[in-house]
Amino acid sequence: MTPDETVMLAAYVHAQCPQQKFDEYTPDAWHDVLQRYSLAEARAAVVAHVEAGHAFVAVGEIVTEIRRARSNRAKDFQGPGLAAQIPDADPDDVPAYLAALRQQRFRAASPISGDPGEVQALLGGVGHRVPAGQAR
Repeated sequence: MTPDETVMLAAYVHAQCPQQKFDEYTPDAWHDVLQRYSLAEARAAVVAHVEAGHAFVAVGEIVTEIRRARSNRAKDFQGPGLAAQIPDADPDDVPAYLAALRQQRFRAASPISGDPGEVQALLGGVGHRVPAGQAR
């Protein structure tokens, strides 16, 4: 996550939790912790945390939720009762098959990807006054 994306995430969290206090240093402090994660993962973590009924979102809770989501994606990829996705490789070519299987598992545990334009579209109305009596 870039510093600009961290600022966007802080604005997103403030939009989700308007009672939460932020100052000009909040994005800087959050960036120190969140720089290794993607904006899409962090947004998904914020949504999951808010949907769980929490009124405030701490940066540590975002990291915890990202790790939980990654663990769930990796765990649920293939396990008891789950259908195994067959790798796109010749099973008779053992090295190629194992490489394809390894790639498949890395993809399952990798961070989700997202389009930065999605966040910008969501935040487009943040900070704009809504005239009284007019719903969005």
